[in-house]
Amino acid sequence: TMDEATTLARQGCPDFTVVVAERQTQGRGRMQRAWASDEGGLYFSVIVRPDVPIVLASLINLAAAVEMTKLLRSHYHVQATLKWPNDILVNDLKICGVLSQMDTDGDQIGNVRIGVGLNVNNETEQEEYPAVSLKRLIGRQVPRREILIAFLNRFEQRLVNFEPQNVIDEWKANNATIGRYVRVATVKKTIEGIAIDIDSHGGLIVEMADGGHETALHGDCFHH
Repeated sequence: TMDEATTLARQGCPDFTVVVAERQTQGRGRMQRAWASDEGGLYFSVIVRPDVPIVLASLINLAAAVEMTKLLRSHYHVQATLKWPNDILVNDLKICGVLSQMDTDGDQIGNVRIGVGLNVNNETEQEEYPAVSLKRLIGRQVPRREILIAFLNRFEQRLVNFEPQNVIDEWKANNATIGRYVRVATVKKTIEGIAIDIDSHGGLIVEMADGGHETALHGDCFHH
């Protein structure tokens, strides 16, 4: 869905255009990893053109993850938590991934594509990481359209009334990473230590064994 969304975005499609797939044969996660996308899951990308400073663009991805987490908690009563930078977990099992890509227009955001993959009614045994589906958690099939509409309504309201500090505060209130020993693998290096906070741009602040702090802006995060 991200490939199709990128094409549409660059053709000038309207704000909040949504691309939905029944299943994906080339689903990708972070670092271009294969992302299992079997039938029964909810896979979509939404194209937004927010009036947000480019330095805060990374918070749009966090905002989407926050809204999906709150939706899962309020509508389906599952204890969803946020794992930095872009996963949603229930009992340390992955239920959702949120990924974003951006095009700039000078010093402004041209568009942001948010890709979401949520395990709804699909089987998760074949996934690379320990995973769980909403159906397995609540014991019944869930209409995917119901989730999609509820998420889009919440996310649109979030962007209309975009408050960067609220995004940070709500991410912290629902996260599973801060306070954990983590290993963050980036393209250039690996950071290990205790995750102690996120900064105003969503970067993960890690306290290392020598007492020094490093901030990871992106990368794969492993909880230990």
